[in-house]
Amino acid sequence: VVVFQATMPPKADPNAEVVLYLRVKGGIIPAPNALGPKIGPYGLPPKVVGEKIHEATQGYKGIRVKVRIVSKNRQPTVSVVPTASSLLVKALGEGPRTIPKGQPLLHTGTVKFDTVLDIAKELRANSFSLRYVGTVLEVLGSARSVGCKVEYKGTVYPPADVTEMIKNGDIEIPEYDVPYQLAEEQDTE
Repeated sequence: VVVFQATMPPKADPNAEVVLYLRVKGGIIPAPNALGPKIGPYGLPPKVVGEKIHEATQGYKGIRVKVRIVSKNRQPTVSVVPTASSLLVKALGEGPRTIPKGQPLLHTGTVKFDTVLDIAKELRANSFSLRYVGTVLEVLGSARSVGCKVEYKGTVYPPADVTEMIKNGDIEIPEYDVPYQLAEEQDTE
């Protein structure tokens, strides 16, 4: 007969730097009992982390965003890692969802093309695209999945039509390179 002895996993080193990513609803303090299992093994107090998440996500009320938690010496710092969809919903200016949960939520608003370019500039450092045009097309794809339309020169188009106009050369996208310092900061995160 083989007897197994139950052993606890090793405790996390409190002096080590720990990086965690969580997806939370912006502007709301997450429940400590929901955060506990995710951050507790690293020695972080759920209540303090919840308050810091609440402070960091004030600009994204009601929108689900990805949050980056960096813990050094058990002192958490929280920053928002915006996605294209969360930036588009924020640009639409829509509040929290009002329809029942489980129903599909489509955002029927309109985003200006200049806003799409600004979002692409913000996401350029994390994009897999080789050129800025590809990043703009990625943002337009997210706009299509979100359900919003794009306004270009006073006319409202579906994102798929704007994508075709860019590919056909009807819309010229200027080149944009990420500033070196910004790209370096993004790499370390």
